[in-house]
Amino acid sequence: MPSFAVLGATGATGGNILKLLAQNPQNIVNVYVRSRSKLLAQQPDVASNKRVKIFTGDLRDTALIASCLKDTDAVFSTVASNDNMPGTHIAQDTAQSIVVALMDIRMTEPHVKIPVIVWLSSSSLNPKFYRHEPAFLHWLLATSFSYVYTDLAHAEEYLKLHQKWLKVVFIQPGGLVEDKQYGHALSMEKPQSFLSYADLAAGMIEVAEKGGYDWQAVSVVPTTNDTRIEWAVPGRMVKGLTFHFAPWMYWVTKKLHLQ
Repeated sequence: MPSFAVLGATGATGGNILKLLAQNPQNIVNVYVRSRSKLLAQQPDVASNKRVKIFTGDLRDTALIASCLKDTDAVFSTVASNDNMPGTHIAQDTAQSIVVALMDIRMTEPHVKIPVIVWLSSSSLNPKFYRHEPAFLHWLLATSFSYVYTDLAHAEEYLKLHQKWLKVVFIQPGGLVEDKQYGHALSMEKPQSFLSYADLAAGMIEVAEKGGYDWQAVSVVPTTNDTRIEWAVPGRMVKGLTFHFAPWMYWVTKKLHLQ
């Protein structure tokens, strides 16, 4: 039976991946979350699904992560933040935990099959994808989410250090929005905004199931124009720009509960 691990299943992408995987009675799904109660509040059916096993704890607990990843065919890494927090390192922590966990598995079982890592990234990190954007727009996006993208870039550089034995696919969509599943396609040429998290999840699952994308950047694009526009993006960009040029404002607004 196909076996998968989902890291970050309480987020929009990870939650949709879990929902789609759990619908298939052939799938076995290991799920890592920091809060079991939060996951069950979002998806109550998971509690009674014997094919879903929940792993709860600290992301840096590599023994826990190793237990979650062991004997899986693919790992969906969706632990992420849309918050432009100065010094954020959640992507780097995730990459390091995955690599160390898989190293530990290899040491105890040298001939074990290592799962492919389907890594959620962003088209803003890929010159091939963002070459279609006006230069000012790309600068605006890159600056508004500068700490998030720096964290992702460092994490991906770290993963590439292990290219000899790891298999990683970088999923690099355009703008994302909470909406239903309309239909998706995989693209190696350019992203398209906006894409629903549900369609992104379906695309990531397709990449894992089809295989053949090791160490490539793949975008998931919508196949219709029905996906709604995310009008909250300009507000997030204003906040992100503020935190980029005045990092101290992030901590002030957080302390005053203005975020």
